[in-house]
Amino acid sequence: MIRVAETQGNTEVILFNDCSPDDSQSIIDEYADRYPGIIRKMKSDHNLGIGNVRTEMSKAALGRYILSFDQDDIMLPFDLGGVIAMMDRNPQYSASYSRKYLFDENGLTGEVHGDCLSEFNAFFAPKININAMVIRADVLAAHKYFMPVPDCAINDDVFLMIRLGADTDIYFDEETPRTLYRIHRKQNSRRFHHEKQTPFRWMAEYMAKQRPELYRRILANDPPALTPENRHWVLGLMGAAVFLNQDDTEKVIPIAEKACELAPDDYGAWENRLLLLCMAKRHDEFLKVFDFAAKKFRDRHPNKEMQILFKMILYSRQTEKAVPQAVAMRFNKLLLQTRKPPRIVLENLPG
Repeated sequence: MIRVAETQGNTEVILFNDCSPDDSQSIIDEYADRYPGIIRKMKSDHNLGIGNVRTEMSKAALGRYILSFDQDDIMLPFDLGGVIAMMDRNPQYSASYSRKYLFDENGLTGEVHGDCLSEFNAFFAPKININAMVIRADVLAAHKYFMPVPDCAINDDVFLMIRLGADTDIYFDEETPRTLYRIHRKQNSRRFHHEKQTPFRWMAEYMAKQRPELYRRILANDPPALTPENRHWVLGLMGAAVFLNQDDTEKVIPIAEKACELAPDDYGAWENRLLLLCMAKRHDEFLKVFDFAAKKFRDRHPNKEMQILFKMILYSRQTEKAVPQAVAMRFNKLLLQTRKPPRIVLENLPG
């Protein structure tokens, strides 16, 4: 992080101690003394939780852009200046993000998080990586910063992503990963997801409640025509409708089909349409749609992510089951094999 800030210039790094019981404060003090022109210290008298801490730092920040980063991960030395210059040239983008590679004590785990944004998936499963995401400070403030999700404070970042996805464009930087994401057994997010349900259903329901009339139209498979002003909400609520009613496949298959018609380049719409056909065991129709979609996306994704996704769904069809966790894990491993970790990842991997 320091290397990135020094290279960029005109950048501050805010370090926040949220009542840590270890020697974090002494480490913060040491770095603040070493980099007085870059590092600014903050601390709280009582534990605020990660979402509130991110918000407090964002409000205190002086820059036009905010970059949030957790203390136990590794920021890769990406071109922050280039990202900011791109954002300055393209005011339509509210934020810019990239991929992160997961690692543990044994090295890379085979999982890669972060992918091109699907508007159809944006309200329940945004494949966006918040780590080292560059966000416009004014846009972040307008969307009420990192609001915690009730009973799920650690997912404040995902909650922000669905709110940003409702009315802004977000840029996916496919060229350079920015983060090595550390996985360990005591991790709060891993422990939380073992103890409670993930917040995705809650968030899809939340977004549906923000536009009830539009959501009802979508459930009736009567969505309005897409316009630049409404496309985020229309496609996002179509995805939410499919996600929330996936047990009634015959009801929501037409919604996914309509989404493919309205937004033919949105991979999330095709992904969910194929999954629903698989769940409904409509095999002949599945194969027809599968062949069309695989051919459609083949040339547009040189890293073959879409082909691997379709192979995963085809495997699901052959077993006559919805995609199980084991198949999803197989997908992640295939994805890593297809997209060899770039040198910047391997050079910065600990150990």
